[in-house]
Amino acid sequence: MRALLLVTLLACARGRGKQVPRPATAIAPPAGPCRRLLTRDDFLPAAQAAALRRSFVSRFADPRAASSERFCWDNWHVGDQYNLVRTPAEQFFDEADYAALCEALTSFGQRELGCDTITPPWLSYYVDGCSQALHTDAWHGPFAFVLSLTDWDARAFTGGETMLMTPAVLDFWRAHEPGTAIEQASMFELVEPRFNRLTVFDPRVPHGVREVRGTRDPLKARLVLHGWFTPAQSVAIAGALGEEQVEPALNAALEPMYERLGSECARVFGTLNVFVHVEPSGAVGDVRVLADTLVVDRAELVGGANEDDLRAENVDAIVAALESACFPPSAGSTDVYVPFSFV
Repeated sequence: MRALLLVTLLACARGRGKQVPRPATAIAPPAGPCRRLLTRDDFLPAAQAAALRRSFVSRFADPRAASSERFCWDNWHVGDQYNLVRTPAEQFFDEADYAALCEALTSFGQRELGCDTITPPWLSYYVDGCSQALHTDAWHGPFAFVLSLTDWDARAFTGGETMLMTPAVLDFWRAHEPGTAIEQASMFELVEPRFNRLTVFDPRVPHGVREVRGTRDPLKARLVLHGWFTPAQSVAIAGALGEEQVEPALNAALEPMYERLGSECARVFGTLNVFVHVEPSGAVGDVRVLADTLVVDRAELVGGANEDDLRAENVDAIVAALESACFPPSAGSTDVYVPFSFV
């Protein structure tokens, strides 16, 4: 069995990346990894979220106003696939608000996902008839995000939820039970776009937005910021050690692991981003998986093989290799973010 692995270890990312980057900084990682769906309510400080919402409301408060600020929207209609009204967030919000938004998203991405860059966010609203039919868009990045500015409790519409196809449907026949009926609630997870809720998901999973029915007033519409966390392009380092100390230690620890993945572990696809904390002594103090979207190649599931066990073998091999790494002593601790992409 072969496992194809792509990982960049030869460059240290310090504020380098696609689109909207964030320099590596020492931030405590989360307790558990993101798999396919993650939500964070009250994502932004209340005043920051309210200011973004207020910027939108102020533009549409007077429907008779002929300000040029009202004319920067694209009515995006692609057949039966996409129907919404959008604009680049950078062009809509003032510079300070936009910078604070990107800082919040990229800081979260580094801390929670191991992804420290994002695509430039869109700001979109959905009125009556707007929707996104089911689709995938993983080429943008390993995680999609939706940050809602919708006044959900006062909404004047139905629909508007983010839809994600469930694992049971994606692998339908493996879990199929003859004689058992299933309905939409079992086939799709629905995430309400509550105000200031951040939703992050694996964009390989078929997803969409339920059609909005009701209001044609933008002030009462589904209003969201959305985009993608882009793949980490290299190892990111924050702390006392530099690239010249980290690179040899990582390569020495990971090279034997490549052989194990190629000869002993099942083929998988997806992203695995790992946080490594290095003590001043050079010893590894903590290894934690930040993001894990690995899926086992269906061809590997033969002879009663358990998918969770096969996936865990890959993760365990990588974690064990990183735990064994020996770094040189330094004047302080160092945090290292190591991205793995299985293709």
